[in-house]
Amino acid sequence: MDYTEYNAGHLTGQPAAVDALPREPMVFPQANEAPSNPALSADEIAHFKQQGFIVKRGLIDDPRTFAKVADYLWANVPAGTLRRDDASTWFDAGPSAEQDQPPRKWRDEDVPRIGRLAHGNWKMRSPGAAGIGTEPFLVQSVANHAAMRVVVAHLLGGTIKPARRVRGIYAIFPKAPAAPARLGAHADYMAAQLSAMVLANDIPPRSGGFTLWPGSHRLLHPHWDTVHGSIMSAERGEGFRLARDAVLRDITPVEFSGRAGDVVFWHPRMLHSAGVNYSADAGREPSVRLAIPCDYEREGLSYFDDDEFGPGEKYQWWVDTRNFREDVPATANNLWHGWAI
Repeated sequence: MDYTEYNAGHLTGQPAAVDALPREPMVFPQANEAPSNPALSADEIAHFKQQGFIVKRGLIDDPRTFAKVADYLWANVPAGTLRRDDASTWFDAGPSAEQDQPPRKWRDEDVPRIGRLAHGNWKMRSPGAAGIGTEPFLVQSVANHAAMRVVVAHLLGGTIKPARRVRGIYAIFPKAPAAPARLGAHADYMAAQLSAMVLANDIPPRSGGFTLWPGSHRLLHPHWDTVHGSIMSAERGEGFRLARDAVLRDITPVEFSGRAGDVVFWHPRMLHSAGVNYSADAGREPSVRLAIPCDYEREGLSYFDDDEFGPGEKYQWWVDTRNFREDVPATANNLWHGWAI
């Protein structure tokens, strides 16, 4: 393949080899424990460095905010599509779905306003300085929550730039029992020093929980142009593809279930996916998975946008983080350059 015509999004989104199929994920243990201390232990830091993530249970104890998140999502559903009180309207009508369930899709004019619904995955977000993701109950009560910032500061060090927006509200609807399912493994082509996925409602196992490939950050890191930036040059694309396919073959992904307010902090180079929501299977109660992705970086850097790779007008208009000129070229040995750990 000639990679010269592709930007980072095309490079990270290349189709996997036919034998590189994602393994069935294991469910990360949901311990019955007191809310997490935002300070990090030595074991947590070691786990983050080796596996690429840590889980903080009950980090945000704010039921009113999470109820507002759910209300806000349902208030933005286009009329005549999905109904909050009727689970039969939630199923995406793919080729294997029941034929009496018509496709429920947004109109073209809905997409810029509230994001796209595809195969039961709704990334509710929109562009602009006042777009979805900039609401105070998302930014101040979630991304800039004091406990969130303590964790981020322990990992990144220095002064953490206040979040101005989150990516949006990400909803995963249950798949119809007869419909096929697969994980959409990918790496984000974005500039960020740390990412977090905040569970916004209670998510039972196998109900669309955020899914990560542990340790994949260490394998994918060398194939980016810089340690933290969004740019991947064409000559690194083939190496990325081979490393990504090896991750899919060799690593069992982990799916995160839990309660509203649980948070997964993860290294932005990790391979990840929305989980498959099997909650409509026989004997289960259908449910919709809600999560809020947040991104962080340090204050005081020389930020810039790249016209081709983003962030900017063409790409990542929903992301609050930027490339910065103090970043250094990625090598096999400098994964933790610029981190406090």
